[in-house]
Amino acid sequence: MESLSLSDTQNLHQGIQKLYTLHNLDTFGVDALSILNQLVPSDIPTFHVTYVRTRQTSDTHLPGFPGFTPEMKRVRLQHFDEHPVIHHMPQTLNGVYKVSDFVSQKKLHCLEGFYQQFLRLVNIEDQMVFFLPNANSGNWCNLAQTDATLVGFALHRTQRNFMERDRLILDLLRPHLFQAYSNAQHYQRLQQDLSQLQQSLNPLGLMILDTEGQVQFVTPQAIVWLEAYFAKPTGNFQLPDHLWAWIKHQVTSAQTDLPKACLPLRIEQTDKQLVIRLVVEPGNQYLLFLEEQTLPVLNSLKLLGLSQRETEVLFEVMQGNDNKAIAAQLSVGKSTIRKHLESIYRKLGVQSRTEAIAQALTKLGLLHALPLS
Repeated sequence: MESLSLSDTQNLHQGIQKLYTLHNLDTFGVDALSILNQLVPSDIPTFHVTYVRTRQTSDTHLPGFPGFTPEMKRVRLQHFDEHPVIHHMPQTLNGVYKVSDFVSQKKLHCLEGFYQQFLRLVNIEDQMVFFLPNANSGNWCNLAQTDATLVGFALHRTQRNFMERDRLILDLLRPHLFQAYSNAQHYQRLQQDLSQLQQSLNPLGLMILDTEGQVQFVTPQAIVWLEAYFAKPTGNFQLPDHLWAWIKHQVTSAQTDLPKACLPLRIEQTDKQLVIRLVVEPGNQYLLFLEEQTLPVLNSLKLLGLSQRETEVLFEVMQGNDNKAIAAQLSVGKSTIRKHLESIYRKLGVQSRTEAIAQALTKLGLLHALPLS
Protein backbone atom coordinates (compact mmCIF):
# COMPACT_ATOMS: atom_id res chain seq x y z
CA MET A 1 0.00 0.00 0.00
CA GLU A 2 1.32 3.44 -0.97
CA SER A 3 2.39 5.67 1.93
CA LEU A 4 3.50 9.28 2.12
CA SER A 5 6.90 10.53 3.20
CA LEU A 6 7.24 12.76 6.23
CA SER A 7 7.81 15.73 3.92
CA ASP A 8 4.66 14.93 1.91
CA THR A 9 2.64 14.60 5.11
CA GLN A 10 3.87 17.93 6.45
CA ASN A 11 3.19 19.67 3.14
CA LEU A 12 -0.28 18.12 2.98
CA HIS A 13 -1.05 19.32 6.49
CA GLN A 14 0.05 22.86 5.61
CA GLY A 15 -2.02 22.76 2.42
CA ILE A 16 -5.13 21.72 4.36
CA GLN A 17 -4.60 24.57 6.79
CA LYS A 18 -4.40 27.04 3.90
CA LEU A 19 -7.57 25.62 2.37
CA TYR A 20 -9.58 26.55 5.43
CA THR A 21 -8.54 30.18 5.12
CA LEU A 22 -10.31 30.50 1.74
CA HIS A 23 -13.57 32.44 1.96
CA ASN A 24 -13.96 34.17 -1.40
CA LEU A 25 -16.02 31.96 -3.69
CA ASP A 26 -15.15 34.09 -6.73
CA THR A 27 -11.42 33.39 -6.33
CA PHE A 28 -11.73 29.92 -4.82
CA GLY A 29 -10.64 28.14 -8.02
CA VAL A 30 -7.38 30.04 -8.38
CA ASP A 31 -6.66 29.99 -4.65
CA ALA A 32 -7.25 26.25 -4.35
CA LEU A 33 -5.22 25.50 -7.50
CA SER A 34 -2.23 27.40 -6.14
CA ILE A 35 -2.31 25.16 -3.04
CA LEU A 36 -2.96 22.02 -5.09
CA ASN A 37 -0.18 22.69 -7.55
CA GLN A 38 2.38 22.88 -4.75
CA LEU A 39 1.40 19.38 -3.61
CA VAL A 40 0.87 17.72 -7.00
CA PRO A 41 2.45 19.83 -9.75
CA SER A 42 1.06 19.68 -13.26
CA ASP A 43 1.50 21.46 -16.57
CA ILE A 44 -2.11 22.71 -16.76
CA PRO A 45 -3.91 22.71 -13.38
CA THR A 46 -7.63 23.38 -13.85
CA PHE A 47 -10.62 23.99 -11.60
CA HIS A 48 -13.90 23.22 -13.33
CA VAL A 49 -17.63 23.52 -12.70
CA THR A 50 -19.71 21.29 -14.97
CA TYR A 51 -23.44 21.78 -15.42
CA VAL A 52 -24.60 18.19 -15.72
CA ARG A 53 -27.72 18.61 -17.81
CA THR A 54 -26.14 20.85 -20.46
CA ARG A 55 -22.61 19.46 -20.03
CA GLN A 56 -21.26 22.96 -20.23
CA THR A 57 -18.04 23.41 -18.28
CA SER A 58 -16.58 26.56 -16.79
CA ASP A 59 -12.80 26.39 -16.37
CA THR A 60 -10.45 28.32 -14.11
CA HIS A 61 -6.70 28.22 -14.71
CA LEU A 62 -3.76 29.41 -12.68
CA PRO A 63 -2.29 32.68 -13.97
CA GLY A 64 0.78 32.04 -16.10
CA PHE A 65 -0.36 28.58 -17.15
CA PRO A 66 -1.84 27.75 -20.56
CA GLY A 67 -5.60 27.44 -20.85
CA PHE A 68 -8.12 26.21 -23.39
CA THR A 69 -9.32 28.21 -26.37
CA PRO A 70 -13.04 28.63 -27.08
CA GLU A 71 -12.66 26.21 -30.01
CA MET A 72 -11.08 23.58 -27.75
CA LYS A 73 -13.93 23.98 -25.28
CA ARG A 74 -16.44 23.53 -28.11
CA VAL A 75 -14.72 20.31 -29.14
CA ARG A 76 -14.66 19.07 -25.53
CA LEU A 77 -18.40 19.66 -25.23
CA GLN A 78 -19.06 17.94 -28.55
CA HIS A 79 -17.04 14.89 -27.48
CA PHE A 80 -18.02 14.97 -23.80
CA ASP A 81 -18.77 11.22 -23.56
CA GLU A 82 -15.45 10.36 -25.21
CA HIS A 83 -13.52 11.41 -22.12
CA PRO A 84 -12.40 8.15 -20.43
CA VAL A 85 -13.02 9.47 -16.91
CA ILE A 86 -16.49 10.75 -17.84
CA HIS A 87 -17.23 7.51 -19.67
CA HIS A 88 -16.70 5.50 -16.47
CA MET A 89 -19.03 7.48 -14.22
CA PRO A 90 -20.33 6.94 -11.54
CA GLN A 91 -17.17 5.09 -10.51
CA THR A 92 -15.03 8.14 -11.15
CA LEU A 93 -17.31 10.47 -9.19
CA ASN A 94 -16.07 9.07 -5.90
CA GLY A 95 -12.30 9.00 -6.25
CA VAL A 96 -9.23 10.25 -8.05
CA TYR A 97 -8.65 8.77 -11.53
CA LYS A 98 -6.26 9.17 -14.43
CA VAL A 99 -7.07 8.91 -18.09
CA SER A 100 -4.32 6.27 -18.20
CA ASP A 101 -6.35 4.16 -15.71
CA PHE A 102 -8.77 3.37 -18.54
CA VAL A 103 -7.03 3.68 -21.89
CA SER A 104 -3.53 3.04 -23.17
CA GLN A 105 -1.60 5.82 -24.84
CA LYS A 106 -2.27 4.20 -28.22
CA LYS A 107 -6.02 4.10 -27.65
CA LEU A 108 -5.95 7.65 -26.32
CA HIS A 109 -4.38 8.84 -29.56
CA CYS A 110 -7.18 7.17 -31.48
CA LEU A 111 -9.79 9.44 -29.86
CA GLU A 112 -10.36 11.86 -32.71
CA GLY A 113 -12.16 14.49 -30.69
CA PHE A 114 -10.94 14.30 -27.11
CA TYR A 115 -7.28 13.76 -27.95
CA GLN A 116 -6.60 14.89 -31.51
CA GLN A 117 -8.65 18.11 -31.31
CA PHE A 118 -8.24 18.81 -27.63
CA LEU A 119 -5.38 17.34 -25.56
CA ARG A 120 -2.91 17.11 -28.44
CA LEU A 121 -3.19 20.83 -29.12
CA VAL A 122 -1.62 21.58 -25.73
CA ASN A 123 0.70 18.55 -25.78
CA ILE A 124 -1.13 16.72 -22.96
CA GLU A 125 -0.76 12.95 -22.57
CA ASP A 126 -2.51 12.32 -19.26
CA GLN A 127 -5.06 13.82 -16.89
CA MET A 128 -5.73 13.17 -13.23
CA VAL A 129 -9.32 14.14 -12.44
CA PHE A 130 -11.47 14.19 -9.33
CA PHE A 131 -14.80 15.72 -8.31
CA LEU A 132 -15.82 17.11 -4.98
CA PRO A 133 -18.38 14.94 -3.17
CA ASN A 134 -21.95 15.36 -4.32
CA ALA A 135 -25.03 14.11 -2.48
CA ASN A 136 -26.25 12.37 -5.65
CA SER A 137 -22.87 11.34 -7.01
CA GLY A 138 -23.53 7.64 -6.39
CA ASN A 139 -26.06 7.48 -9.21
CA TRP A 140 -24.90 9.15 -12.41
CA CYS A 141 -28.09 8.30 -14.29
CA ASN A 142 -30.21 10.16 -11.76
CA LEU A 143 -27.73 13.01 -11.49
CA ALA A 144 -27.70 13.47 -15.27
CA GLN A 145 -31.44 14.22 -15.19
CA THR A 146 -31.07 17.09 -12.72
CA ASP A 147 -29.75 20.63 -12.82
CA ALA A 148 -26.88 19.63 -10.54
CA THR A 149 -23.34 20.86 -10.97
CA LEU A 150 -20.13 18.91 -10.60
CA VAL A 151 -17.22 20.78 -9.10
CA GLY A 152 -13.77 19.31 -9.57
CA PHE A 153 -10.13 19.56 -10.55
CA ALA A 154 -8.20 18.29 -13.55
CA LEU A 155 -4.40 18.12 -13.56
CA HIS A 156 -2.80 17.78 -16.99
CA ARG A 157 0.70 16.54 -17.77
CA THR A 158 2.69 16.23 -20.95
CA GLN A 159 3.86 12.79 -19.87
CA ARG A 160 2.22 9.75 -18.29
CA ASN A 161 4.08 10.15 -15.05
CA PHE A 162 1.41 10.56 -12.37
CA MET A 163 2.30 8.32 -9.41
CA GLU A 164 0.21 6.59 -6.77
CA ARG A 165 1.69 9.08 -4.33
CA ASP A 166 -0.10 11.84 -6.28
CA ARG A 167 -3.36 9.95 -6.19
CA LEU A 168 -3.08 9.37 -2.43
CA ILE A 169 -2.43 13.06 -1.74
CA LEU A 170 -5.42 14.10 -3.82
CA ASP A 171 -7.62 11.43 -2.20
CA LEU A 172 -6.71 12.76 1.23
CA LEU A 173 -7.15 16.35 0.10
CA ARG A 174 -10.50 15.80 -1.63
CA PRO A 175 -12.83 15.96 1.42
CA HIS A 176 -11.03 19.06 2.69
CA LEU A 177 -11.39 20.76 -0.69
CA PHE A 178 -15.09 19.96 -0.55
CA GLN A 179 -15.44 21.42 2.93
CA ALA A 180 -13.45 24.51 2.02
CA TYR A 181 -15.63 25.02 -1.07
CA SER A 182 -18.79 24.58 1.03
CA ASN A 183 -17.43 27.09 3.54
CA ALA A 184 -16.82 29.60 0.75
CA GLN A 185 -20.38 29.09 -0.53
CA HIS A 186 -21.79 29.57 2.96
CA TYR A 187 -19.64 32.64 3.52
CA GLN A 188 -20.87 34.16 0.24
CA ARG A 189 -24.51 33.54 1.26
CA LEU A 190 -23.85 35.20 4.60
CA GLN A 191 -22.26 38.17 2.84
CA GLN A 192 -25.27 38.46 0.54
CA ASP A 193 -27.68 38.24 3.49
CA LEU A 194 -25.65 40.85 5.34
CA SER A 195 -25.69 43.11 2.30
CA GLN A 196 -29.47 42.78 2.00
CA LEU A 197 -29.86 43.51 5.70
CA GLN A 198 -27.62 46.55 5.33
CA GLN A 199 -29.72 47.83 2.44
CA SER A 200 -32.93 47.35 4.42
CA LEU A 201 -31.45 49.22 7.41
CA ASN A 202 -30.00 52.12 5.41
CA PRO A 203 -33.28 54.13 5.25
CA LEU A 204 -33.72 53.73 9.03
CA GLY A 205 -32.17 55.82 11.74
CA LEU A 206 -30.29 53.32 13.87
CA MET A 207 -27.15 53.51 15.97
CA ILE A 208 -25.48 50.95 18.21
CA LEU A 209 -23.10 52.19 20.89
CA ASP A 210 -20.96 50.54 23.51
CA THR A 211 -21.08 51.76 27.11
CA GLU A 212 -18.20 54.16 26.41
CA GLY A 213 -20.16 55.93 23.69
CA GLN A 214 -18.16 54.45 20.84
CA VAL A 215 -20.24 53.94 17.69
CA GLN A 216 -20.29 50.28 16.72
CA PHE A 217 -22.85 50.61 13.94
CA VAL A 218 -24.67 53.52 12.33
CA THR A 219 -26.91 53.75 9.29
CA PRO A 220 -26.37 56.47 6.67
CA GLN A 221 -29.79 57.97 7.45
CA ALA A 222 -28.90 58.31 11.13
CA ILE A 223 -25.74 60.22 10.19
CA VAL A 224 -27.75 62.57 7.94
CA TRP A 225 -30.23 63.36 10.71
CA LEU A 226 -27.60 63.80 13.42
CA GLU A 227 -25.61 66.20 11.26
CA ALA A 228 -28.78 68.15 10.49
CA TYR A 229 -29.95 68.51 14.11
CA PHE A 230 -26.68 68.79 16.04
CA ALA A 231 -24.24 71.66 15.69
CA LYS A 232 -21.22 69.40 15.95
CA PRO A 233 -20.62 67.27 12.83
CA THR A 234 -20.85 63.53 13.38
CA GLY A 235 -18.33 62.61 10.70
CA ASN A 236 -15.98 59.74 11.43
CA PHE A 237 -18.72 58.19 13.59
CA GLN A 238 -18.25 60.67 16.44
CA LEU A 239 -21.27 60.92 18.73
CA PRO A 240 -22.38 64.51 19.49
CA ASP A 241 -21.41 65.45 23.06
CA HIS A 242 -24.91 66.70 23.85
CA LEU A 243 -26.44 63.41 22.75
CA TRP A 244 -23.95 61.34 24.78
CA ALA A 245 -24.68 63.47 27.85
CA TRP A 246 -28.41 62.79 27.41
CA ILE A 247 -27.78 59.05 27.05
CA LYS A 248 -25.69 58.89 30.22
CA HIS A 249 -28.38 60.83 32.12
CA GLN A 250 -31.12 58.50 30.91
CA VAL A 251 -29.12 55.38 31.78
CA THR A 252 -28.30 56.71 35.25
CA SER A 253 -31.92 57.71 35.89
CA ALA A 254 -33.19 54.31 34.79
CA GLN A 255 -30.79 52.56 37.18
CA THR A 256 -31.84 54.65 40.17
CA ASP A 257 -35.56 54.76 39.46
CA LEU A 258 -36.51 51.35 38.07
CA PRO A 259 -38.65 50.47 36.18
CA LYS A 260 -38.56 53.99 34.71
CA ALA A 261 -38.77 54.12 30.92
CA CYS A 262 -36.34 56.35 29.02
CA LEU A 263 -38.13 59.42 27.70
CA PRO A 264 -37.38 60.19 24.06
CA LEU A 265 -35.22 63.16 23.16
CA ARG A 266 -36.98 65.62 20.86
CA ILE A 267 -35.07 68.25 18.90
CA GLU A 268 -37.16 70.72 16.90
CA GLN A 269 -36.13 72.42 13.69
CA THR A 270 -38.61 74.68 11.82
CA ASP A 271 -41.52 72.39 10.93
CA LYS A 272 -39.81 69.13 11.86
CA GLN A 273 -38.43 67.37 14.89
CA LEU A 274 -35.94 64.58 15.46
CA VAL A 275 -37.13 62.01 17.97
CA ILE A 276 -34.41 59.83 19.51
CA ARG A 277 -35.35 56.80 21.59
CA LEU A 278 -32.88 54.89 23.72
CA VAL A 279 -32.93 51.16 24.42
CA VAL A 280 -30.40 49.67 26.82
CA GLU A 281 -29.55 46.21 25.56
CA PRO A 282 -28.21 43.35 27.70
CA GLY A 283 -24.57 42.84 26.89
CA ASN A 284 -23.45 46.45 27.39
CA GLN A 285 -24.94 47.99 24.24
CA TYR A 286 -27.09 51.05 23.69
CA LEU A 287 -29.50 51.20 20.76
CA LEU A 288 -30.65 54.53 19.43
CA PHE A 289 -33.69 54.74 17.17
CA LEU A 290 -33.99 58.02 15.30
CA GLU A 291 -37.11 59.26 13.56
CA GLU A 292 -37.81 62.58 11.89
CA GLN A 293 -41.37 63.84 12.25
CA THR A 294 -43.18 66.77 10.71
CA LEU A 295 -44.95 69.15 13.08
CA PRO A 296 -47.96 70.55 11.23
CA VAL A 297 -50.02 70.72 14.42
CA LEU A 298 -47.25 72.42 16.39
CA ASN A 299 -46.86 75.09 13.73
CA SER A 300 -50.60 75.60 13.56
CA LEU A 301 -50.83 76.09 17.33
CA LYS A 302 -48.80 79.27 16.94
CA LEU A 303 -51.85 80.83 15.27
CA LEU A 304 -53.85 80.66 18.53
CA GLY A 305 -52.10 83.63 20.09
CA LEU A 306 -50.09 81.52 22.53
CA SER A 307 -46.49 82.20 23.44
CA GLN A 308 -43.76 79.91 22.09
CA ARG A 309 -43.50 78.04 25.39
CA GLU A 310 -47.28 77.78 25.77
CA THR A 311 -47.45 76.38 22.25
CA GLU A 312 -44.87 73.74 23.15
CA VAL A 313 -46.71 72.82 26.34
CA LEU A 314 -50.05 72.49 24.57
CA PHE A 315 -48.43 70.35 21.87
CA GLU A 316 -47.02 68.01 24.53
CA VAL A 317 -50.44 67.83 26.17
CA MET A 318 -51.90 66.79 22.82
CA GLN A 319 -49.35 63.97 22.71
CA GLY A 320 -50.86 62.57 25.93
CA ASN A 321 -47.93 63.56 28.19
CA ASP A 322 -48.53 64.45 31.84
CA ASN A 323 -47.01 67.44 33.62
CA LYS A 324 -44.02 65.48 34.88
CA ALA A 325 -43.15 64.21 31.41
CA ILE A 326 -43.64 67.66 29.86
CA ALA A 327 -41.44 69.26 32.49
CA ALA A 328 -38.70 66.73 31.80
CA GLN A 329 -39.06 67.19 28.05
CA LEU A 330 -38.84 71.00 28.26
CA SER A 331 -36.28 70.99 31.09
CA VAL A 332 -38.42 73.06 33.45
CA GLY A 333 -40.19 72.42 36.76
CA LYS A 334 -43.71 71.02 37.11
CA SER A 335 -44.87 74.24 38.71
CA THR A 336 -43.83 76.12 35.56
CA ILE A 337 -45.89 73.74 33.45
CA ARG A 338 -48.93 74.36 35.69
CA LYS A 339 -48.57 78.12 35.20
CA HIS A 340 -48.32 77.70 31.43
CA LEU A 341 -51.44 75.53 31.45
CA GLU A 342 -53.36 78.15 33.46
CA SER A 343 -52.41 80.77 30.88
CA ILE A 344 -53.42 78.45 28.01
CA TYR A 345 -56.80 77.74 29.62
CA ARG A 346 -57.42 81.45 30.07
CA LYS A 347 -56.52 82.37 26.49
CA LEU A 348 -58.62 79.53 25.03
CA GLY A 349 -61.52 80.03 27.43
CA VAL A 350 -61.43 76.47 28.77
CA GLN A 351 -60.91 74.79 32.14
CA SER A 352 -59.28 71.40 31.41
CA ARG A 353 -56.69 69.67 29.27
CA THR A 354 -59.33 67.88 27.19
CA GLU A 355 -61.25 71.10 26.57
CA ALA A 356 -58.00 72.86 25.62
CA ILE A 357 -57.19 70.20 23.03
CA ALA A 358 -60.72 70.21 21.60
CA GLN A 359 -60.87 74.01 21.47
CA ALA A 360 -57.47 74.30 19.79
CA LEU A 361 -58.28 71.71 17.14
CA THR A 362 -61.71 73.20 16.53
CA LYS A 363 -60.31 76.70 15.98
CA LEU A 364 -57.65 75.33 13.62
CA GLY A 365 -60.07 73.08 11.73
CA LEU A 366 -58.07 70.06 12.86
CA LEU A 367 -60.58 68.41 15.17
CA HIS A 368 -59.84 64.92 13.82
CA ALA A 369 -56.09 65.40 13.49
CA LEU A 370 -55.33 63.86 16.90
CA PRO A 371 -57.28 61.51 19.18
CA LEU A 372 -58.53 63.14 22.36
CA SER A 373 -56.98 61.21 25.22
